[in-house]
Amino acid sequence: MNSPAHTTTAATDVLPEGSDRAGRFLRRAAGTALIGSPLLVFAGMMTCPPQDSYSTVDYVTSLARDSFLTELSAMLLHYGLIVGALGAFAVPGLIRGRKGRWPTLFGVLATALGLLNVSGAVRDDWWRMVIGQQLPIGDAARISDTVDASAFLPLWSGTEIFAFLGLLALCAGLARAGIVGWWLTAVYLGAFAGMMVIPADLTYVIGSAFTLLYLPLAVAGVRVFQRERGAAAAA
Repeated sequence: MNSPAHTTTAATDVLPEGSDRAGRFLRRAAGTALIGSPLLVFAGMMTCPPQDSYSTVDYVTSLARDSFLTELSAMLLHYGLIVGALGAFAVPGLIRGRKGRWPTLFGVLATALGLLNVSGAVRDDWWRMVIGQQLPIGDAARISDTVDASAFLPLWSGTEIFAFLGLLALCAGLARAGIVGWWLTAVYLGAFAGMMVIPADLTYVIGSAFTLLYLPLAVAGVRVFQRERGAAAAA
């Protein structure tokens, strides 16, 4: 029969290995989420029903035109944003020194807040699709505008800006820490500027530019896997 001391020692010998295995699994899952998020977002944007302009009438009309595309796009975007928000929490683990730590931490929290809020907002596509199909387009647009003008709605939909600021902070923090080059920040700013000027009817161009805003997550995911391979090789 083993003594209590021997049993305790044996347990402590096993725990680190199990903990490390769980840690590796979580890091790889986070890396997969970080890479998968932009891919899902891209798929969601490419299946987004085309619209002629940014007006409410054209927006509701586009959603009502093709129920399958509207629902497919919304689901892809929903889960793309969720896995991106969850994966973002692994990004600070890439930072080894003090450089870039605080911008990265701010970026993670802001990105997660923004993405999780927006992931729920895609449910709007369903009810806008239905009112566009069952009501005259003028009435449907008026209902849509009335909902958007609700007093407390900006506390939800307005948090989208945190995602954009957070992703920019991630770019800067990772570049400051030497994890990525400053090219990533330049690409992000270029994509953000492009979103401001690209016409609404260029659906696939807008979708590509929008996806580039999530490139920092994919790059961070690649770095997570590179770090894992390096640690495995050194073990």
